[in-house]
Amino acid sequence: MADKRIWCGVCEASCGLIATVQDGKILTLRPDKDHPQSRGFACTKGINFPDVLNDPDRLRDPVKRNADGTFTTVSWNEALDDIGVRLRSVIKLYGRESVGIGLGNPNAWNYGAFLTLFGMAAALKTKHFYTASSVDINNYWVVSQLLYGNNLTNPIPDFARTDFALILGANPVVSHGSMATIGRIRETLLEIPKRGGRVIVVDPRRTETARLFEHVPIRPESDVWLIAGMLKVIVDAELVDRIRLATQASGVEFALGLVRDVDLDRVEAETGIPRSTVEKLGRDLASAGSACVYGRCGASLGRFSTLTKYFIDVLNIITGNLDSPGGMVFARPMVDLELMTKVLRASGYDRWRTRVDGIPEVLGTSPWATFPREVHTPGRGQLRAMVCVATNAATTSPACDEMERAFAALDLFVSLDPYITETNRHADYILPPTLLLEREGFPVFTQSHNAVPYAQWTDAVAAAPPNVRDDWRTLDEICKRIGLVPSPAPGAQLMGKLGIRVPPHVGVDIFMRLGPDGDLFGLRRGGLSRKKLLKNDGALKLGDNSPTDVLRKRLHTKDHLVHLEHPRFAEEMRRLTTSTTVDADHPLKLFSIREARSQNSWLHNIPRLMSGNRSCRLRMHPDDAGSRGLSDGTAVRVGSRWGEIEVLLEVTDEVMQGSVGLNQHWGHKGGWRVAVAAGGARYNDLVPNGTETLDAISGNAWINGIGVEVTSVETVSVGARSRAATDMLTG
Repeated sequence: MADKRIWCGVCEASCGLIATVQDGKILTLRPDKDHPQSRGFACTKGINFPDVLNDPDRLRDPVKRNADGTFTTVSWNEALDDIGVRLRSVIKLYGRESVGIGLGNPNAWNYGAFLTLFGMAAALKTKHFYTASSVDINNYWVVSQLLYGNNLTNPIPDFARTDFALILGANPVVSHGSMATIGRIRETLLEIPKRGGRVIVVDPRRTETARLFEHVPIRPESDVWLIAGMLKVIVDAELVDRIRLATQASGVEFALGLVRDVDLDRVEAETGIPRSTVEKLGRDLASAGSACVYGRCGASLGRFSTLTKYFIDVLNIITGNLDSPGGMVFARPMVDLELMTKVLRASGYDRWRTRVDGIPEVLGTSPWATFPREVHTPGRGQLRAMVCVATNAATTSPACDEMERAFAALDLFVSLDPYITETNRHADYILPPTLLLEREGFPVFTQSHNAVPYAQWTDAVAAAPPNVRDDWRTLDEICKRIGLVPSPAPGAQLMGKLGIRVPPHVGVDIFMRLGPDGDLFGLRRGGLSRKKLLKNDGALKLGDNSPTDVLRKRLHTKDHLVHLEHPRFAEEMRRLTTSTTVDADHPLKLFSIREARSQNSWLHNIPRLMSGNRSCRLRMHPDDAGSRGLSDGTAVRVGSRWGEIEVLLEVTDEVMQGSVGLNQHWGHKGGWRVAVAAGGARYNDLVPNGTETLDAISGNAWINGIGVEVTSVETVSVGARSRAATDMLTG
């Protein structure tokens, strides 16, 4: 029996854990008090992850779908050979561009699959590369590319040193942080008012975070109006830090000009926030000793999500809070993904457009919202085959039924996944992967957003089932059968013809060793290498805080200035001011709710995480319920212009009047029995995927702020836990 220091790859906190292991089996997981970032914190999701490894519904052998929709176990060779034959046929008939790639959220902690999927899409030269980013984060990638010169140059909030934190559409007490990897984030935020600072949470719901601090309720999807209004106040009051701006940014007058004509009375009407509050927020932010404005999912799920993110960055920049202690700072990653994507020419924006809808690419990817039309629209480049890893896009992307029909219509659909989900129940083959703790790795995505810089690369600590394989190896085997090397590196295809195929860890190790903290292949004593980190028991701390005064070094623009002037933002501002948010038939504004024991859709099959009478339910303000004759605990029908669902109602004053909140990614189908039995409804059955409803710049889906109406129903078919679910959760 031995203790191994590892890290959790469920959410972006990437907390340190200690695994007690015997004979390849994890006996217990507990928080690692010596981890430099999480410092002894871990949530129930990470602690219970061994239940995922041991789940009886987990696939442990490849399966093939039969004509009647059932699945039969097959050998790896049978599966891979048939996949190779069918992919070669598709490519011969329709070209490589007819093959697509799907990348789901869990790949953010699976560097082998993550990098191999990007490489496979590049080698295919396909536009059909779909990732979870197009749901809620492409706006980040676009703004970073346009302002800082690289998609992955994303400043993070320095909550540990700030005097004023403005949090928009984020619930970090539950999420533990997103695009900001901050250990013990609840305690970090609580320290701000203790030292005389302020934390202001802007959200349509009095969330778990908002309950601890100053809460400003706001109508869903109106964050862009609030930030524009605050910018207007700061510009008119001449509170712009022009001295700092002169050395940091170009295009300042363009950015300030976008908000000069903003009507603060309309800001109040759109947001539901009194004009006086907007004015005070703007002045207080500008006069704070240090401040950071941080917006996440709630601010990234509307029709103007990229304009929202742009204005957030502008607000941080013009108040002198970029690259400054307590403001928005740049993390110090162990592996420089910005350099890697730059060298491999992966970073970029609008280098091509999607075939049917003409949406700009982001980091070489297309939005999931366009996927159904790419499958069903004939012509050159029509999508015919998909290879997906760890994605449940039929539930997590807009217009669920359309997504399912599109997956079912493919000539070939291959899914690498541990479960038969509502998405891959349409797959021709499901290939079982090793999971977190069964493979070596490092937190590839979140290490770029660490507030406390550290490095950690761990080996597998649990023995995987005998017939599962690492995703990247499976992907490479598929690529071998179609004559490709899954890599964008120059010369990779030629090397492949010579029988040379470089594993993902080799390339990552090279970039790490050549980086600012690398060992330079032995020339820098004490520097980082994969070998050194694998030998080390735990994480290596690289610094106490993210560095500051490094802006010019971190920018990828030619003049090393932040570029604020981009005509597309002026066009978006015109689109915003001429838009309407009134829908008389659907007057309530819907927003999504994140839950402490869920991570998107993929932990709903774990009984211990689904216990305690958890259910899918709609939260509604008492005044809205009373005016509709609705009462707590009754079944209701929620309808939008694009669909309807039935759920249970919870009447609560925690939501803003005129808004309704629904927990996301319930209503499962397929072979994961606990998730299916839990019932519920799919939020995204209400969500549109039409081109005109997407964020025009990034292709992000419109998920928060869509109009709905709520009526009573006598019975509810989804949303209430069935007897079968109760038996499974308590048995």
